[in-house]
Amino acid sequence: MRIISSDEIDSALAYPELIETLLRAYRSRIVVPQPAHFPIERPDETAGILRAIPAWSNFVAQGHTDRGYIGCGITLELPQSDDTPDIGSSQSGSALYLLLSGTTGHPVALLDGVRLAVWRRCALHALATRYLAREDTSRLLVLGSDPMLPSLLAAYTAVRDIRSVLLMGGAEAFLDRLRLHPKLKGVTFGATDDLAGAVAGADMICCASGCPLDLPGAALSPGVHIDVFDPGTRLEEDMLSQVRIFVGDRNEAGMLTGEEIAADLRELAKGEKAGRRFYGQMTHFHPGGSSGLADLAVAGHIYLRS
Repeated sequence: MRIISSDEIDSALAYPELIETLLRAYRSRIVVPQPAHFPIERPDETAGILRAIPAWSNFVAQGHTDRGYIGCGITLELPQSDDTPDIGSSQSGSALYLLLSGTTGHPVALLDGVRLAVWRRCALHALATRYLAREDTSRLLVLGSDPMLPSLLAAYTAVRDIRSVLLMGGAEAFLDRLRLHPKLKGVTFGATDDLAGAVAGADMICCASGCPLDLPGAALSPGVHIDVFDPGTRLEEDMLSQVRIFVGDRNEAGMLTGEEIAADLRELAKGEKAGRRFYGQMTHFHPGGSSGLADLAVAGHIYLRS
């Protein structure tokens, strides 16, 4: 069994190929059971949650076990303590991904689950952007912040020709970091405090952690795509009423359960449902809560290339 570190994951992956792997996975018949959640009681309000997120190739559908994988992501979330490095969250987390051979059942790789999740999340949002953002999308507005933002922007540029990125209240030091990112050459970065003006000029809006929920709906430009990167963010009702809603998994719609959902990524990838229907349509993607299918696809992709 191979141990695949975060550095090895970074060396093995590139967004264009990873997005194609995710597309094939969503078109496949991968089996994705419900994740298991286990509360871990601890003293002094330090209770945590252990999650097991399994998935495997559909061996019955393919009629043999000569190829395919069985996988399970294991994540642990604990309250962030005073001596835990600040990652912009009240939770500290660790994760591993176990990949097993579909032929023998033997473990073939143990992967850094935290780094795998970064690549998976960003590639998943890029795949949704490919279906939902206008093809001429070039101006991106980022609301809120997230440590994954440089990776997310690199993923976006793999599917759309992003030329300009505007951050609400972005610090100059962070803007300089983005300007130096090797995958973001040719992108101009700026900061603004004019929310209404920035929304009106955006082809696409990314809502990260701390995003203002009261977006000025009247200022939205026709055809804008709103991508919610933070699973805990839900747009206000008047905004949701203006957009066509898409999710990562219809059965794990999270905060959008009960809303009129146009399609999920499986339905889009298989061509069962349409994405953007016309140029001026406003679209909205929310990732929801399930990651089993995408994690298995990304883990197999890494294993074959590392």
